[in-house]
Amino acid sequence: MASNAFNDITDEFLVCQVCLEDFKQPKMLPCLHTFCQPCLERLLATEPVGKLDCPTCRQNVPLPRNGVQGLKSNFLVGKLRDILQQQPKGETSEAREDGVGCTVCEVGNSAQFYCVECTDYLCQTCNKVHSGLKVSRAHKVVSIQDLQSGKAAAELRARETSKCEDHQELNKFYCDTCHRVICLHCVVTAHKDHQYVEIEKAAEREGAKIKAKLATVKNTADVHEKWVQQLQSVKDGWSTQVQRAEEQIRKQVKTIIEAAKMVGDDRIGQLRAMNVAREKQLEAAMEAAEMDLASARSCVQFTDNVLEYGSPAEVMSVAGELTGRLEETSDDKSAGKAELTRHLMNLTFDPPTGNIEQEVSKLVGGIKQTAVPMLSPPPGTTQVRPNVVISKGGASLKLIKTVGEGGSGDGQFNFPSSLAVTAEGDILVTDYHNKRLQFLVKNGFFKKKVDLGFKPQCVAALKSGELLVTGDGHRIHVLDKQGRESRVIQVTGAAETGEKTKGVAVDGSGRIIVTVEHNVFTLSPSGDVMLKFGDKGQGQQQLGSLLCVAANSSNQIIISDYHNNNLKIFDPADRHLITCGSRGSRPGQLTHPYCVITDSEDNIIVADRDNNRVSLFSRDGTFIRHVLKRREHGLDYAIGLALTHDGQLVVSDLHSIKISLLSETQNCPSFQNM
Repeated sequence: MASNAFNDITDEFLVCQVCLEDFKQPKMLPCLHTFCQPCLERLLATEPVGKLDCPTCRQNVPLPRNGVQGLKSNFLVGKLRDILQQQPKGETSEAREDGVGCTVCEVGNSAQFYCVECTDYLCQTCNKVHSGLKVSRAHKVVSIQDLQSGKAAAELRARETSKCEDHQELNKFYCDTCHRVICLHCVVTAHKDHQYVEIEKAAEREGAKIKAKLATVKNTADVHEKWVQQLQSVKDGWSTQVQRAEEQIRKQVKTIIEAAKMVGDDRIGQLRAMNVAREKQLEAAMEAAEMDLASARSCVQFTDNVLEYGSPAEVMSVAGELTGRLEETSDDKSAGKAELTRHLMNLTFDPPTGNIEQEVSKLVGGIKQTAVPMLSPPPGTTQVRPNVVISKGGASLKLIKTVGEGGSGDGQFNFPSSLAVTAEGDILVTDYHNKRLQFLVKNGFFKKKVDLGFKPQCVAALKSGELLVTGDGHRIHVLDKQGRESRVIQVTGAAETGEKTKGVAVDGSGRIIVTVEHNVFTLSPSGDVMLKFGDKGQGQQQLGSLLCVAANSSNQIIISDYHNNNLKIFDPADRHLITCGSRGSRPGQLTHPYCVITDSEDNIIVADRDNNRVSLFSRDGTFIRHVLKRREHGLDYAIGLALTHDGQLVVSDLHSIKISLLSETQNCPSFQNM
């Protein structure tokens, strides 16, 4: 066709991705992926518990009572396949006109027409017969020229293929009571007392709703596309970074080796120079010692001769000189010289203390991974996040003060369920049973309160000054920096209609992450639902209820699962990555974890409520240590968490707020995007 309306249809939509053949009895899953009915039945038979997951996206497929057969048939697949098969390929318009034969007669005449209902090509003769038959005279017939030029695209689209599975008649009505398409026979039988409309009116009505939602999905697709592009960019640069780091390591090692050789040569030079000097000293000492030895022997021999052979007069004549000489060469002086000589000859090498490999490792340096900023968000839409590292070394937190008490007055609390820190540094407290927000200055003193009219579950503070508050049905209340309500975001599609919004956070791309019971939603900054996930259960990838959320610098979603007693980490596309923790009180275990936050190095801080402590995990889910405990810090059920800009960890328990400081905390006045 010159302007083929179907030229973007690919085998992705027309071929089953299980058997890689044309669809046979195509069945559409709730996730909108389509597969052959026999393929789905074979997959279901391989599952021991009769559970079916979509082969493409792995979502669980709730099956009707009659199994795979009861899933909706995808009539559109067959229609698109028929349309593509009817289009001659690789020919010009003139060649096609002569090359398409009549599919009705056996003469082999060139087709001049095409019947949209029968999907037959017709020659001039067969078209006359076709139009004269009672059963086909009302069929829509178009010319081959219109078919090839695209002018008949509207007729092809309008061809109805959806037939009633009970009566094999075209579905011409939509039952609003049963929410299904029906035929005329259904109208006068099983659905005669139901509310129904013509299929065209129903399609127009629902089409408008679908188009409104389509804009949001397209926006979601754009976000995913940008995410994939950025991941691809990071992936492409990763090997280069590894090669560059390897070259730098080898260069550093070479530099260290050269420096070590240089220092070694210098030490050896010093040693040799010292050797020359000391050899001269030793030679001089030897010469002096030999002279002293000769003098002493001469003195001894002379004295022996005098005493042996001299007369008394001869002895007395040399007694004075002899006595003086003997004193001069006495043993004490010789011993002093020998001691001096021994000290001159002492030489040792003094190597550095400690592990030589550790010292060299320090010189070589370490490998550091830094977070890559992804998906630049609109200005002010990211959550306030102080540049604080709470995991440095093994330093413990020191409790500075405890503020507040049970009650309903200013600065009093009744279950402070969540904490946040504003861009100005104020501490926000959701005072649950008192149905209000309280603002405290950074030292904990009361500043002001905002009455809400509902019990607030969680609060998140944005850099723009806006506040997100959950706890009112399926809504998120957006307040300005003064606490006045500016708008309300309605969260649609939650499985549990009677539950309320709870956990809330905003990631680095400006997406709002909110929980309702076991469902987790990612919303656009304007509040449109972009993604939803969360199956109820206790499995590694399933979720319980009372979920709180946080987002790290890679836009990963960290969830504290209260009833499953663990933490779960999902990637920005809501795919499960890690589950850590289990019920208990040992290190790394949790009992009803409540709020969860991250520091600037993406370490995870969780309020371990029923263990009366605050625990610290690395970004990959490895337990590091307990940073606050009941005995040392007086925690009476840890609930809310927040980090201030100057490195304080703020924790709420049942009726009070505790402010602690890490003495070695790294902090600076700037903020880091999530």
